[in-house]
Amino acid sequence: MDNIIIDDIEMPRTKSLEIGGGYESKEATMASGKIVRDVLGWRTELTANWEWVPAGLLAQLVPIARSGAFVTIQYPDSTGTDTSGTFSIEIGNQKIFKFIDGKPYWYNVELTATAQEVV
Repeated sequence: MDNIIIDDIEMPRTKSLEIGGGYESKEATMASGKIVRDVLGWRTELTANWEWVPAGLLAQLVPIARSGAFVTIQYPDSTGTDTSGTFSIEIGNQKIFKFIDGKPYWYNVELTATAQEVV
């Protein structure tokens, strides 16, 4: 897999794809002052950057991001396998860099996705 698929929308090849995340946990301070942490699991976070994205694809993604709904994203995992998960997405600032046949192409598009579930 050399690209990501967001809710059945096949995106162009990314300029970069960062796969990270962090542990979700609950902490409590005991009467002795000792801090106890209960690790709930790992919440994955994806950051994808594209050199350019056609206006038609961006027009499909922006309403999804603005709705706040969770979407299914298929992506290549750092373990070497293709995987998918349910994520909330945010799209950063974009700018038009050229027009082809009167249609804009958006430059330097960035998308951040945070997993719904903790694994």
